[in-house]
Amino acid sequence: MSEHMYSSDDVAEVDTGSFTISYRVWVNADAAELWQLASNPHRHHELDGGGTLSAQVTGPERLAEGDTFNIWMRQFGLPYTLKMRVLTADHEREIAWQHPGKHIWRWAFDPADTGGTWVTETFDYTQVKPLMIRGFNWLGIFQNNAKNMRASLRQLQKRFS
Repeated sequence: MSEHMYSSDDVAEVDTGSFTISYRVWVNADAAELWQLASNPHRHHELDGGGTLSAQVTGPERLAEGDTFNIWMRQFGLPYTLKMRVLTADHEREIAWQHPGKHIWRWAFDPADTGGTWVTETFDYTQVKPLMIRGFNWLGIFQNNAKNMRASLRQLQKRFS
């Protein structure tokens, strides 16, 4: 994606294919610093713009492909714990983990030509069963995730401004 398409202040929706929701923003930090944050599940609550993640996590301090971690969450007023599995851990480039429902959360870091990093957050539901997709629609999960992703990226941008 061309950097000149968006102002560095904008959180912009990007097309990453069918059955995905993705947003991108420029952050005034290098990819290594952002990687340190996103690859540590004990810090994921610092990335959460929706307020669903707690600081209570079990698992490694630095995620690698194949690792699992448990995270305590709260949504719709209900507390629950989920075991996530890391699918991708490309150092300083991309980290992705899969939810038990088969959807994937992905953070990608692309160094900008003029400094800083373009950060893309993606909710990928290509592997989610059709019945679950209908449930997500009914519950407003897609709209809520999009809103929370934008908030997460704005929060990340502000943190490093």
